[in-house]
Amino acid sequence: MKRLLLILFLFSACGGNTTTHTVVKPVNLVSGTAEMTQTLQALYDNGNPRDYYHWNKKLSNFYLNQISQVPPQQQMNAWFQFCLELLNAGEPETCILEIEKFISDNKYNYAQLVKDDTLPIMELLALAHLRLGEVRNCQENHNEHSCILPLKKEGQHTDKAGSEKAIELYTLILEKYPRDKFKWLLNVAYMTLGEHPSNVPPAYLIPYPNHENKLNSFPAFKEVAMQLGVAENGLSGGVCLDDFNNDGLIDIFATAYGMLDQCKLFLNTGKGFRDATESAGLIGIVSGLNCIHADYDNDGNKDIFILRGGWLGKGGNHPNSLLRNNGDGTFSDVTKSAGLLSFHPTQTATWGDVNKDGYLDLFIGNESSMPDLVHACELYVNQKDGTFKEAAVEYNLSGIVGFVKGVSFGDFNNDHWPDLYVSMMGQENLLFKNEKGKFTEIGKKAGVNLPKFSFPCWFFDVNNDGFNDIFVSSYDTRNIRNLADDYAKEIQGKPVRSDKSKLFINNGDETFSEQSVPFNLDKSMYSMGCNFGDIDNDGWLDFYLGTGAPDFSTIIPNRMFRNNNGKSFEEVTASGRFGHIQKGHGIGFADFDNDGDQDIYAVMGGAFEGDEFTNVYFENPIDENNWIVFELEGIRSNRNGIGARLKLEMDNGREIYHTINTGGSFGANSLQAEIGLGKGAVIKTLSVAWPNSEMQVFNNIDSNKKYRIVEGDAELKVVQYEPIIFEGNDEGHHHHHHH
Repeated sequence: MKRLLLILFLFSACGGNTTTHTVVKPVNLVSGTAEMTQTLQALYDNGNPRDYYHWNKKLSNFYLNQISQVPPQQQMNAWFQFCLELLNAGEPETCILEIEKFISDNKYNYAQLVKDDTLPIMELLALAHLRLGEVRNCQENHNEHSCILPLKKEGQHTDKAGSEKAIELYTLILEKYPRDKFKWLLNVAYMTLGEHPSNVPPAYLIPYPNHENKLNSFPAFKEVAMQLGVAENGLSGGVCLDDFNNDGLIDIFATAYGMLDQCKLFLNTGKGFRDATESAGLIGIVSGLNCIHADYDNDGNKDIFILRGGWLGKGGNHPNSLLRNNGDGTFSDVTKSAGLLSFHPTQTATWGDVNKDGYLDLFIGNESSMPDLVHACELYVNQKDGTFKEAAVEYNLSGIVGFVKGVSFGDFNNDHWPDLYVSMMGQENLLFKNEKGKFTEIGKKAGVNLPKFSFPCWFFDVNNDGFNDIFVSSYDTRNIRNLADDYAKEIQGKPVRSDKSKLFINNGDETFSEQSVPFNLDKSMYSMGCNFGDIDNDGWLDFYLGTGAPDFSTIIPNRMFRNNNGKSFEEVTASGRFGHIQKGHGIGFADFDNDGDQDIYAVMGGAFEGDEFTNVYFENPIDENNWIVFELEGIRSNRNGIGARLKLEMDNGREIYHTINTGGSFGANSLQAEIGLGKGAVIKTLSVAWPNSEMQVFNNIDSNKKYRIVEGDAELKVVQYEPIIFEGNDEGHHHHHHH
């Protein structure tokens, strides 16, 4: 039999002015939405499955037809691709039947097929059985414990057939091919049956969790998405968490990657969440792998930007969407009338006021696959009348060409001008210093140009020294089908070849020191969506990573890292119950129930049609520390105060820093400043460095309250902020500190 050629066509190539705001109402709102809806539908209707690696049902039909049309020596390969796409399309049973028929027709047995040229068939058969177990148990009989490692009894499989067969096949494969990837998948199969570690053959056992590297005392978060009605089922996508209807409660906006997948808006009612997608005028606004929000027109309503076409190469010339929040519960697609309509593959963008005119600008990182597909990045400068103008050349940001996977504005030298970090997959990363509206690239000089294979990124102040540090997560596409192998090696303490994530600590002199080893982050994380917040309100920023890759074998836990007093990070994935093994994408931190701590919402699901999963909502149970919430209102600066920096000097001598933004490059946190204070009870001094005006200072502020800070106003305004109790979530904890 000819050696199988495994095709993975997924990777074919590997001067501030200070005017106050005037609000301009764009015209012709509804027609913009209708036009975008038609454009998106036409992309789907006229698409060629060969250009869309995630049109798996259509691809399986394509390969089925190929079998009879190609020369005999290519038939085997076409048949294998047909089987693979059946699995990817969410038809594991059909895939299994097809392979079993091939085995019986040729009078083979399993053992005979465990050899180099037919190993891929056996691998696919084992994976299809493992997946079938997931579908029948975790998807069809989903509960709050499904797929979260270590698996609780309630999360284990009741229909055991899929995993039992997977164990039989992986055991056979491992006898001849003792690879860590197969070992990990065998361990996962045993976990689903509740037989890990007890029944795993000692030679193949991988201890999970690896307690030597984990903090075991961290409290468990509860997954309550189903009780709250926000367990939206779908593919990978983005999320924006914020108060979109100005009622003081944080809402959820989420997208999904399928080209006909409807975006969703869930409004927080104070008792639960209501699906307001239809009433918001969003029907037909489909697809999008990521989204970010900000108030671009300074009218007091937060708007949303959806990114499309990511990973799709020559099939990825899709439009993005600017959804204007009309302030009456509806959104309108104003992409075209706002001057933002362009057609490039992308899933990353960032808002920042690059010229300090009080209006937010938008930088979009596009994906070029060299040499044939060139999509330079774009900088859209806000014209202050509801429109934008592409001005990358003017600002020295033109010609950024690469497979851009993460972009983030942040001020690393405290000059109040937003600088820009660009994460390029397969190339050195870039850092652009904003010199009063002109950008200069200093990535290598500043020491922040690695890793070469990276994906999400952000600025945050890890050690509370008043200087923004940079985190960039690794994503080594050279090893894209072997994530499980890397992960298994790492938790066993074996070396891995893949690029590792980097943490760059700011030296305060426009250079950085790479400190991933001392901070315990020298790991191959394979994260896509991820974000940061302070889950235990100790005043140190933690972060959560959504992991995975399209291939069904790439099931590894999403991971939570807790900041240990600004000196290192410790993993709390297992003890905190964050180790969800479905693919993790957009992640947001926000205080949904006004109790002063941050909950987490994460969009789950992969890229392939059959890789759907329900989104998750982790409710925060921790209530031992103090907190404060600030809502900023810019007058000369942009309305949300994006880029403003808060310095809190506490009564116990601590200093805590917070910058207003939505966090990481894949998933958007709430723009209100939700800040953990640790044991500090009173903020002796709060200094607010606005982008466009003088520093404001406030004294002696009580903790465990919410305040509004208006730029230029000498008084803080106390905002009502009472904890709410969601119905159907009667076990939820509720606490509120008073002094």
